[in-house]
This record gives sequence, structure tokens and C-alpha cells, in this order.
Amino acid sequence: MKKLIIICLSLLLSGCLNKEIIDDINIEVGVGYDFAEGEKEKYRGTLLFHEFQPDQSVINSTFSGNGNLIQDIRLDGTKQSSEPIATGGLELAILGTEISRKGIYDIIDSFQRDPSIGSRVLVATAEGTAEDLVKGEYGTRGNSTYIHNLIQHNIDNRDIPKTNLHIFVRDYFQKGKDPFLPRLKKIGNDKVEIDGISLFQNDKEVDILPVKDMFFFKLLVDKYSEGNFDVKFQKEEKAAVKSINSRHKIRITDNQASISIKIEGIIREYTGDALAPVVGDIEKNLEKKIEKECTRLLKQFQDLGIDPVGLGQKKKTLNRNFDFKKWKDEYKTLSFDVKCNVVIEETGVIE
Repeated sequence: MKKLIIICLSLLLSGCLNKEIIDDINIEVGVGYDFAEGEKEKYRGTLLFHEFQPDQSVINSTFSGNGNLIQDIRLDGTKQSSEPIATGGLELAILGTEISRKGIYDIIDSFQRDPSIGSRVLVATAEGTAEDLVKGEYGTRGNSTYIHNLIQHNIDNRDIPKTNLHIFVRDYFQKGKDPFLPRLKKIGNDKVEIDGISLFQNDKEVDILPVKDMFFFKLLVDKYSEGNFDVKFQKEEKAAVKSINSRHKIRITDNQASISIKIEGIIREYTGDALAPVVGDIEKNLEKKIEKECTRLLKQFQDLGIDPVGLGQKKKTLNRNFDFKKWKDEYKTLSFDVKCNVVIEETGVIE
């Protein structure tokens, strides 16, 4: 009898769901936000959709709208769409330069409040306007998929630390750690490239970390399971260290942050003659380079008054009665001690 009642209730509840046929809706897969040029509306949004053709090719379709609220933009977009707009497929959000500098909290908050938007949405900033960036023609699988895969590939195999909507929100609300986002640049109507890392204080972009510093930044805030770095030593000799694995540990005392970094790698390319005699030199040169550059970045963050590495959060976990107001003053005078240990595990079959 109980089983019969449960079955009947489940049938009644299933009848309450709104059904949507995928061919009869426009699924929003990407969005770009900028400030509107006029004074009447605050935001301008560009909604990105994919139109799948019979030959499996993809046509990029965009709707743009203005509004004082993020939801107003979507409502404005429905006036241009022949089908209802659904947000359940959103995988990418791009924020223009001006809006990143003045504050992105309203946009991030709107994402959190929409249950149809997943926490793994990739968020990035753009050089210039987001509208211009999303309106290119990138690849054959659609702009949103192209840019999403570009970011994800650089997270998995290159120098972007792990990031998504959930991580940004966590860092934003977590005391003792400031958020960051990857930054994109349009270099042609068919190309986008990684242009650095946007560093935030609360919800405002305060600095841009250039591409040349991203390797060292990821060593401080994340870990490598893949990666590569070119080492220069002596005069003209260079070595490419590939398949880098890294991990780091942070220990904080009253006036010093000690950071130890362990790196394991394989040499895949070398421009000199015999490699075996100079493996130790390559390890030492890479260690010195990492220690120097990571220390420089930590001091740079200190001067900016931001803490993307999360030193404050780390110290909080070690102190029960932690005072963040006191920490702000302590952080200004904190010294840094970065130690790196590099181990070259392989040098190739020739050696």
C-alpha cells in the first residue's frame, strides 16, 4: 500500500514540471557584459547562442540588450528571439574592461541567484568590450565552446590557475584571500588569446598580471600536473623543462611567510652539447629563477594591498582568535622566504 501511494505521488509531482523541447528553445551558452553607453540603462549584455546546422556546423547567433538589472537584458533579448531563452546551457561569461574595474558583484550575484546556472561556468575578463570579443568567428564548434576550451586547456595544461564561478565566489566572500580571473584579448576576428590574469580587490580589478608572470603565479596559488618552462643558463644554452609537476606549502609566523615549492620535470629539449653534466646547473638556475620571481610577485601583491595567494586565510586556519583588522597592518610589513627544490627526473632517451 505504501509503495502504491509513493508511486501515485511521484506521478502527480512529475506533472508539475515545465517541459521544454530542445528544438523549440534558444539555449544561452555564453554572455558578455559591459556598461551601457547611455545614462538610462546601466548594463549592456550580449547573449551568445549556437545554431546547429544539418551538416553539424555551428552558426554563432547573438542578441544584445540594455538594462539596469541583469535580468532586464535577458528580457530585452527575448524580444529579438523567435523562441524562449533558456540559461541552463551557460558555460562562459565575459566581463569587459570598464565593468571589471568599477565592480562586478551585481553580475556575479545574479549568477548565484539563478538555479539554472551551474557553478562551473568559466568567468573571464576582456581587454576592451566583452561584446566585441564574443562577436568574433572562432573555430567550427561555436564561439562559446572555442573560448571555454581555450581557458580550460590553459588551466589543465598551461599557466592559468584553476578557476570558475564557484571558486571566484568562494574567494570573494572568504576573508584573507582575494579573487582573480583569466584575461582574454581578441587578436583577430578568428582568434582570441590569453592576455594575463586580472587581480581583484573585492569585486574591482586593481591590476593585470602579464603572461610572463603566470607560471610563477600558478606555482604560488595552485599546482601543476602538466606544464613547461624554458630555462636559460650560461651564454646561449637553453633547456625546455616539460611535464612539470609542482606542489607548494605555506607556513606563516608572526612576521614572515615561508613558502616551499617542489617541482619535478623532464627535459625535452636542450640546445647545448652534452646534457648530463649540466643537469645540476639547470636545476639550480630554475630554482633561483622561481625563488626570485615568486618573491617579487609576493611583494607586488603586498604593495597593492591584495592577497590572491591567501596568506591571510592560511594564517586564520592556524589561529583560533584571528583578527583580520590586525592582519591588514601585519600584512604590510610581512617578509617572504621562498625556497624551491627542482628535480629533473628524465633527460631523454639519447642521454
